[in-house]
Amino acid sequence: MTARRLILLRHTEAAPAPFGDFSEEADLARPLTQRGEETAQRCHLWLQERMPVPDYVLCSPAQRTRQTLSVVVPQPHKPVIFSAQLYNASWQSLLQNIQAAPDYAQTILLVGHNPGISELARILASRDSQTECDFTPGALAIFSLWKCDSSPVSLGWSDCDALSLSLDTFSRP
Repeated sequence: MTARRLILLRHTEAAPAPFGDFSEEADLARPLTQRGEETAQRCHLWLQERMPVPDYVLCSPAQRTRQTLSVVVPQPHKPVIFSAQLYNASWQSLLQNIQAAPDYAQTILLVGHNPGISELARILASRDSQTECDFTPGALAIFSLWKCDSSPVSLGWSDCDALSLSLDTFSRP
């Protein structure tokens, strides 16, 4: 059996927006803290030891997700999709973006925000209790989308759901 991989990553720790500014622009502009940069570096080292470089990346356009991505995967294989649809998205919207990924993608990395990313992880890992804990900044969930070599039917990303995925790893590097 061969597997495609889905990596869900919550951005690492970000600075708060300026005091009293609750605008979307201020939230989008929040940079990583020093601790967030260090956590992103640990995520990079952890993934580098265990996973191939993602060949398809979905990332929210927020500064904190972009910065997390630039540290975790300094030189991703193309393409990297920065989509406003991923900013503070619901788990349903995140799943739709994954399901729209091209079939050539073997390893997808999605860098997003809570609560959507942790809800998606919980739903996809419905048979596993590891993700019941909150997705702290920098948390990772890695899933496999299975294909049986003896079957003529191959699962693609459009088939991605809780029944076609299995949780391999849940970690907070």
